[in-house]
Amino acid sequence: MEEYNDERSLRERIEHLESLGRSKDYSKKFRVPGRGKVSNFKVKKGFVTIVAINENKEIDFTKERIIDGTIKLQKGDLSFHAIHADDIFTYKGKPLIFQPKRKLNPYNPLKGKHETYGQKYIMARMEGDKISLKKSLGWGAGIGGLIVIGIIAYALITGA
Repeated sequence: MEEYNDERSLRERIEHLESLGRSKDYSKKFRVPGRGKVSNFKVKKGFVTIVAINENKEIDFTKERIIDGTIKLQKGDLSFHAIHADDIFTYKGKPLIFQPKRKLNPYNPLKGKHETYGQKYIMARMEGDKISLKKSLGWGAGIGGLIVIGIIAYALITGA
């Protein structure tokens, strides 16, 4: 077995190893969190990655579908936002939108501060998504009603 002969002292060797570690510039690459990733299949169905900017400057990555030029953010308060083709950016070939929660339209550094172009789309989407008060009773209520009518008829026939 051969011995390793190095004329440097142990302290010099440690300093040399530390200097090697310090000189390396390592930066971790950015990765979109899993709940915000959009596959090619979902992109074809109209989904985009949304970077939702909350009031406390915290961001959430979600994926939402664009319907009639609007998106509905589910996290926190339910909110609707208008989307225009100019507001959609791409990251690694996938669509990406920066959406402040309190703003009607997405953040776009390439445009001015115009906020009114999406109001009619938002109103149309909210009208389409509103909860209808009239609900069908279904089979359960129909069968329950027949049982009650049967009990009343039986009571009248038997004279009870």
